[in-house]
Amino acid sequence: MLGKQEISLSTRIEKISLELYAAAYNGVKTYLRYPMWIISDLVASPLWLLLFIIPMLLFLPPEKWGDTTTYQYFYWGMVFFDIISTSLWSFGNAIRREQEMGTLEYLFLSNANRIVLFATRFTTRLLSTSISIVYLAALMWIMFGVQITVHDQLLLLFSLILSLFVASGFGALYGAAVLKLKQTGPLSNILQFVLIGVSGIFFPVNRLPPQLQILAYASPFTYCIDLARCAAINTPTLLPLWQEVLLVLSLAIIMNLLGLKALDFIENNTKKTGKLGAY
Repeated sequence: MLGKQEISLSTRIEKISLELYAAAYNGVKTYLRYPMWIISDLVASPLWLLLFIIPMLLFLPPEKWGDTTTYQYFYWGMVFFDIISTSLWSFGNAIRREQEMGTLEYLFLSNANRIVLFATRFTTRLLSTSISIVYLAALMWIMFGVQITVHDQLLLLFSLILSLFVASGFGALYGAAVLKLKQTGPLSNILQFVLIGVSGIFFPVNRLPPQLQILAYASPFTYCIDLARCAAINTPTLLPLWQEVLLVLSLAIIMNLLGLKALDFIENNTKKTGKLGAY
């Protein structure tokens, strides 16, 4: 009996692995099939960088303009601007795009694992984020003469991967809201800039007013950027380092579990009411 259970479990793991591989492969092929997506990202990145960095520099004392740490804060802030945007527009709105293409019902009525829906987006954004990290570093050198350095490469890689998983989990929760509410365009914009503001992606959250610090500590992205900054430029963390690593790891696991549970609940509810594919 135990042997059968082990075979069943291994078969299930193999099946999910194949589905994830197929989803990842599909995501990469789709991303590379449309070179204008890549070009638009490359064109938009310096515009976003200038949009954020110039107004902020104007409010800093002149001696800070030549401080490389200031520019490193902006650089990693732009990386996490992309990650937070990913959680809402790529992961959260993946369901919306499936609705608009008329494929959501077929996907949800099949026995395909729901993780597959986000695996495609995760792979695409992992590729896009990797390109952005290299490209933005080159832009910082060309535009401001600042060379981006990394204090702890392994910790940085670990924190960035976990941050993408946190973004995926947050996106799944938001995707459940999309499945329920259907129209969430304005909400995506509002939520995006609220998260950017309270998560301290461009500055330490302890510089926020006390009332906003409460919101900052409630944001999962606060700890992601804090850990990444520690790894990149050796800044002190909000919590002891090992506690923050465990917290971000826990957030990556818990948020994905909550996201999938929320999706499952909303999916079952919309199936009963016949509104699964309605938009």
